[in-house]
Amino acid sequence: MIDNNIFSGLSPESKKIFSLILHDRALTKGTLSELSDIKLTSLNRMMQPLEEMELLVKSETGESTGGRKPVLYDVNPSGYYIVGIDISRTYTQIVLTNLKMQPIKKYRFDMNRESTPKLVLSIILSWLKDVSCKLKKENGTIIGVGIGTVGPIDKERGLVLNPENFVAPGWENIPLKSIFEKRLGVPVAVDNGANAAVLAETYFGIAKGIKNVIYINCGIGIRMGIITSGLFVRNINDAEDAFAHMVVDVKGVKCSCGNNGCIESYSSIYSMVERFKKLNSNSDPGTIPNEVSYIEICKAAESMEPKALDVITHAAEFMGEGLANLIKLLNPGIVILSGPLIRNSQLFYGICTDMAIRKSHIQKNGGVIFNRGGQFNEIAIAIGASAMVLEKFLGNDLSNNF
Repeated sequence: MIDNNIFSGLSPESKKIFSLILHDRALTKGTLSELSDIKLTSLNRMMQPLEEMELLVKSETGESTGGRKPVLYDVNPSGYYIVGIDISRTYTQIVLTNLKMQPIKKYRFDMNRESTPKLVLSIILSWLKDVSCKLKKENGTIIGVGIGTVGPIDKERGLVLNPENFVAPGWENIPLKSIFEKRLGVPVAVDNGANAAVLAETYFGIAKGIKNVIYINCGIGIRMGIITSGLFVRNINDAEDAFAHMVVDVKGVKCSCGNNGCIESYSSIYSMVERFKKLNSNSDPGTIPNEVSYIEICKAAESMEPKALDVITHAAEFMGEGLANLIKLLNPGIVILSGPLIRNSQLFYGICTDMAIRKSHIQKNGGVIFNRGGQFNEIAIAIGASAMVLEKFLGNDLSNNF
């Protein structure tokens, strides 16, 4: 395990100052003093190492209230970088971010039947080697790696345990943390992808300043991350698919978990494709072949093809039922729906959010914002994985086991 990082030698107070600027905006020393309740003389001492290490820079001058314009201090957008990796069932996304969580470089590739752990990790490491060489020429340094992936995981050891529905074999007991630390020599953090995404949107994205945030990724499976009052809500066994296995029909379709009528047995990509095949086999195939991708189903539904429209509507209504239950339980300020299914079907998004609003009686009990994709869209998990590393460096403990 590698614990040393560029923030290790900083005092808690210096880290607090950096965090204030990171999560807010460029600030003057006067404003920092007010927000932190630290006297200016002490503040100057705490900021000195941040400036010497070039973690903070003087960005511009602020508005004057008389006399000289005050100097604004901001997080340095260059020099130090973090890698965020999103390993999902249908794709892998890599993003190089600066300390402001701005994406600098991106690389994405699809996952298929050949995408074994060995191949996927070799592609990632090859890309990182190339990026690292280029950064060194510019005096840039990669200081950490964050990985958001499909659960279940052993978070502390950084292991992918036994996830379902990877099309390639071999995704069991993969020691991501130790592999990347050994190859790159920097600290590595691993968490569920949905947790990474909700972190990105809450602290750096569209949900900034909102108390209760729900992020749901709709894809091969259905994955959820929740932050309430600044802390992660972690489910039993830290599972990100707890919402996916909420029962919405006790006499419904048999789910892979053994229960009947789970949301995932109706509203996941896999379940939708299976329903379409069943409908097609019981009637005239029409214009769409039986072996069809979910993207083709989404496109056909937008064109009002009857069987595709049935599949999307059926799946979206069950998702809406589950969302309504979730909203009534957690009272979120915002619900962000993202993932491959949401990106490819405006119809699915519209039906499930309309259903959620009707069933949860939001009109009577106050508002909740629904958002399609969030600020970061398809790179939310990767951005959040980078943020996860930085928050850990700063000692910002977002949960008892973060």
